[in-house]
Amino acid sequence: MVKGYNDDDGQPAKVEICNRAYTMKSPQSYLVPKKQIFKYPPHFTADNHFSGEHVMDYIGERGFGITMTCRRDRLPNGLKPYLHHEKKDSGDLRIKVMKYQQPIVAVKQVPATETTKAYTKTFVSFQSTGSTNIAGVNNLPELSLYVCEKSRGRKGQQRKWGVEMNQAREIYLKHYSGVDSADHMIQNTGIRYVTWKYWHAPYLHALSLGVIACYDMYIECCEGGLDSEWKVKEKERMSFSAFRFLLSEQMMGYTPSDNRYSGDDKFRESTRMHRKRRVVAEDESKDSFPDTGVTIDNLRLARQKGRFCDTVDEVQSHFAAISNTNNAATCEVCGRKCYWKCGKCGKFMCATQGRKWKGAQCAFLYHKEGFFGLSYSDWEEVQGNKDLNQKWSPPTDERIARNARAIDRMKGRN
Repeated sequence: MVKGYNDDDGQPAKVEICNRAYTMKSPQSYLVPKKQIFKYPPHFTADNHFSGEHVMDYIGERGFGITMTCRRDRLPNGLKPYLHHEKKDSGDLRIKVMKYQQPIVAVKQVPATETTKAYTKTFVSFQSTGSTNIAGVNNLPELSLYVCEKSRGRKGQQRKWGVEMNQAREIYLKHYSGVDSADHMIQNTGIRYVTWKYWHAPYLHALSLGVIACYDMYIECCEGGLDSEWKVKEKERMSFSAFRFLLSEQMMGYTPSDNRYSGDDKFRESTRMHRKRRVVAEDESKDSFPDTGVTIDNLRLARQKGRFCDTVDEVQSHFAAISNTNNAATCEVCGRKCYWKCGKCGKFMCATQGRKWKGAQCAFLYHKEGFFGLSYSDWEEVQGNKDLNQKWSPPTDERIARNARAIDRMKGRN
């Protein structure tokens, strides 16, 4: 995936190839396209499970970089007498004496050959932390000892102190902390159950990683870098716990008959439905749905103007703005002449029917998101029709239900 590298040996290619394809061996072999996206060979961070000189040589010969902790039984040949390789107690006086002393550093430069690249191997052994050793390849331009401030506690009750630090330790801690955070989030997902089938464990692990990746994408969208309209204030963003609960609710309500995702039309749940009731996949790719004229843009604009009522407080604010006027106008929902007008929306709608209270059905229906695109004024403002008196007619219950389902599909797709 590095620009200018071959497929097999990882050596520089004479001609830069940006788009390639690999043959995947399976019962039916198929090509998988692959694109080179890295301008330079990336740097990796690993724990001591991957340590060893054979790994360092393999990484260095191909021009990559790596920083990893090293096991005590995998120290480089010839360096063991000069390094700390015995486990020490943190309370050992010798460790305290060696605090803030320069670490032991070993450097080896390997020249390039006809088939490999030149690389530099480094090995850092701390004098005050026992057998902690950090190995690396092409990772340290320099190494020096300095003090880093650490703090614990809340504001006003923070406890601060200094700890010894160097470039090797800082690179490892800052990069590998992401792995520790991912492990903590995997544990918080709670996707686990007791079973003798051991192969379920990697599947559940991958499922947890998928949830974490989705949350990371959600945060990226909320930051506003992809689209300024998606930006959400940090205090108003969902926590990881709330995000998981919402995913669970969506999973419980998911059905292939909605045909929101690729392959849903092949499920039995979808194929057993009557053809006229099936959701056509081609319609999902359009900007608007048939017989509605509603698009994501005008739906978002109406929401920004505060037309829809999702909470009791919003219902209360709109109904408090409905008043009786002296002039009659066409009701937005039923089409009859009425004197009631919503001051926030600036539209006429029936609050009573024949001077009798029947639940203010027109007022409630107009402020519902599923009714958007069907009202008297929407016929012109949303669907672009200008001849209101001749073409617009009050929608039937079936049409209202169909419009609500189309808007739900549109919201689910986006």
